[in-house]
Amino acid sequence: MLLNLPSVFAAEETTETILPFILKNENFAFHERTDALVIDAGKEVDGSSLAISDFDVHVITTRKVDPNYVGYEGPREVIDVYTSDVNDSGYPSDTGRYIIVDFPDVGWDDGGATIEDGYTFDSEYTITYKGDEMAFVNGSSMVPEGFTQNGVVSPVLDKYQYANYDGLDYSYFYNEDADEPLPLVVFFHGGGQGNDIYTPIRFSNGGTVWANPENQAEYPSHVLAPRNATTPENMHKVKGIIDDMIAEGKVDPNRVYITGFSMGGGSTWTFLKTFPDFAAAAAPLCPASGPDDVEDARAVAYLPIWSFVDEGDFLYDAVVEIDRTYGPYMNDSLLTILPENRLDEPPYNGHVFDGHAVWLPVYNEYVHPERGMLIDWLFSKSKIRYISVVEVNTVSGVAPTLPETVSVNVNYSSTGVVSEERAVIWEEIDPLNYGYDGPGVFEVEGVIEGSVEKVIATVTVEYRNRIADLKETVAGLDIVHGNKNALMVKLNKAEDFLSDTRHDKSAQAVKQFNAFILQVNNFVKPGKLTEEQAIEMIKAAEESIRNITD
Repeated sequence: MLLNLPSVFAAEETTETILPFILKNENFAFHERTDALVIDAGKEVDGSSLAISDFDVHVITTRKVDPNYVGYEGPREVIDVYTSDVNDSGYPSDTGRYIIVDFPDVGWDDGGATIEDGYTFDSEYTITYKGDEMAFVNGSSMVPEGFTQNGVVSPVLDKYQYANYDGLDYSYFYNEDADEPLPLVVFFHGGGQGNDIYTPIRFSNGGTVWANPENQAEYPSHVLAPRNATTPENMHKVKGIIDDMIAEGKVDPNRVYITGFSMGGGSTWTFLKTFPDFAAAAAPLCPASGPDDVEDARAVAYLPIWSFVDEGDFLYDAVVEIDRTYGPYMNDSLLTILPENRLDEPPYNGHVFDGHAVWLPVYNEYVHPERGMLIDWLFSKSKIRYISVVEVNTVSGVAPTLPETVSVNVNYSSTGVVSEERAVIWEEIDPLNYGYDGPGVFEVEGVIEGSVEKVIATVTVEYRNRIADLKETVAGLDIVHGNKNALMVKLNKAEDFLSDTRHDKSAQAVKQFNAFILQVNNFVKPGKLTEEQAIEMIKAAEESIRNITD
């Protein structure tokens, strides 16, 4: 992902010796970190003139909600320095206007994390340059007198917005490229991550992994992350936010997915107990609670639910007991137990996390042998399970009659799949589609009541042999016998050619129809036929040709 930040860095070259820089933050699986500094040198720097030892970096982190609280004050380890043609990390080049000061992707208590103890920090960086003169490609050089921090960029998190609904804080992400309602992922954070509005989506990427560019490319969706929503009263507020999103045309009401970990896993169950028939699927991870009784379990007996826990989790016994007690009443529920919470991909490279952190592999790497990744499983679910196939036949020139309703199979959490008749509004059909020169088979899209999924009607047009109609029309024409006979001869010859069962004379028949059409057109100018008469006969002849050639 390339950053495009004209508001942060000026476009013009500069000879100033105080250089601006921005923080490049990254939302990794475990938490958000400041991953690099991007310095604007103003003109193209020779990268060979820079070294890691040229830069000392110091940071002070303070809580967003309490600037007097200092979380960390000290150095950051610099692991690489390179030039780049773009104002982003990860794109090294031999020369470039931008100087990237790179930090470790993983670190504990090293000042790189933007969160701690359930709070999000603002970070103030100081850069000290200790090297010789920086060499520019144009032959000039300089020693920077200082650096000034101009902004912070976190490519995914910057797309989230913050709001409040009736006293409930929440953050949310909208896929702004969508023209139609999209699925919605509702993420509930764990305990201790809700001390401010920023942290719920910054501690781990449970609230942001869905918005990563690669996941949005495959599964376009929106994300909602409520803060400290744990009670039924809170769930009514969460539902109110979702209802507003649905009313605004943002969210597909049949594809709302509920997930969360630890306390958020318990919140997932609180939402399901409050609105058992609303979600399309749910994934409570190491949940702090579950169904309260058998009735709660029966209310979601047919809701797809996928739960997870690690063998080393302090909640392991409780989660397994919930599954043992209530699992028999739930027909589409699965508990997956992981032996360890390990992340193999960079930047963690095999690190095993605490036994309670099952969300780290589940949201990011874990692949079930049958279901695949959680994201794949979630986005495969919809309350709409099946829409009946609509096939309609018509004849050329006659508009097809489409059904006013279609059968839709809807999954209800307590009863399972039910077939319903839903009203349909069909798109307007272009008459050319069912005309004599149409495609023969075409599709019509319809909007189903209460559904984002569309129904498609396949229309098949029959093109008839219209010789009999044409002969009847010609026989009734008020024209001289010779002209009438000239038309009739061509029709009789076409009929004879088509009647020959021993030889394929379809080409000769088509030739006679084309001669008939030419004759009809020639009769219009002298007034022997009206334009209306000619049009009708030509349409019938062309339909007959279509019948032969198809």
